Amino acid sequence: MTSFVFEALEELIDDLPADVVRIAVSNDLELLASSTAAESDWTKIPFYPSPADFPPHLPKVHRSQLTEIERLGLQADHTTYEPTCYPKHVVFKYYINEGNIVMFWHEVNCTLRIPRHPNIMPLDSLVVDSATPSGPEVVGGFTTPFIAGGTIMDNVGRVFKLSHLKQLITAIDYLNLRLGIVHSDVCMWNLLIDPETDCLKIFDFNLGAKLGWGGDADHRGAYGYDKHRNDVKFAVFTLYEVITRDLSFREENDPHELEASMVLEMKDWEKHPDVRLERGVKVSEYRGVLENWVNTRRQIDAELQDYKQTPESIDWPLLPQFPVVMIGLGEPFITWQRPL
Repeated sequence: MTSFVFEALEELIDDLPADVVRIAVSNDLELLASSTAAESDWTKIPFYPSPADFPPHLPKVHRSQLTEIERLGLQADHTTYEPTCYPKHVVFKYYINEGNIVMFWHEVNCTLRIPRHPNIMPLDSLVVDSATPSGPEVVGGFTTPFIAGGTIMDNVGRVFKLSHLKQLITAIDYLNLRLGIVHSDVCMWNLLIDPETDCLKIFDFNLGAKLGWGGDADHRGAYGYDKHRNDVKFAVFTLYEVITRDLSFREENDPHELEASMVLEMKDWEKHPDVRLERGVKVSEYRGVLENWVNTRRQIDAELQDYKQTPESIDWPLLPQFPVVMIGLGEPFITWQRPL
């Protein structure tokens, strides 16, 4: 059914008026009827949390203050705003449909509670807006600092130093062993290198988890720990991919099919000709640092099974029970029209 819906939209979307909210289509993709009546729109929309649902005194910025510079990906924009006398560059993450609210809730709550660390991207501000001109403020997203230069995936010509690998190891150990948080998506496209400080930074905790936690039981186990998305294993593949630019293992295998031994047992990692490593440091030295860490973590992880075992474990409330809101019911909601 889902494939038919997308096929029908692809066939008809260019000829539908912008105010059409519902259509009837034959099995042959022929448009049978359409409606512009608001009460016909059964689209679910988010019931946004209040700033009061988050810890007090968090910085806030109104969405109207943000100026879009570029779209970075799905529901993530490079924007600026002016907290002082100069534009501040940030990444604005947001959600626009009902299904994203659970992921957003856990991601922002996790991010805002991680203590400042040189290798972990911090929260900048909550982004607030109102569904009506005089309505209360609600939280529609959040911002993190923007770092120029692209991700490690994007910027193949930038030198990847041995110190960058060590910083990645430090960040993962801090998250896993001190806070009980598993990033669950360690990869080149979630890593940046700050050109001003030369610090590697890991970002994007939307697939994060609390170590050993079964997840938000009321919302399909969101933020639950998946042992197959282990940060140490993913770091092994990340270093392999940084050096070789060979993404085939992740592209051809699901997380549960990936084993670190697939690349650790390879005799040679052939460096891609465009990749720049630290001058005078051999691929074998990178591998040596990685493999020593993997062996150390193997012993530690055998004893560490739950985030509550960690010395500075972080926790936060479950998602409040928000009502289901549909456009056709006439409830006010935040509009997201943007320039093309």
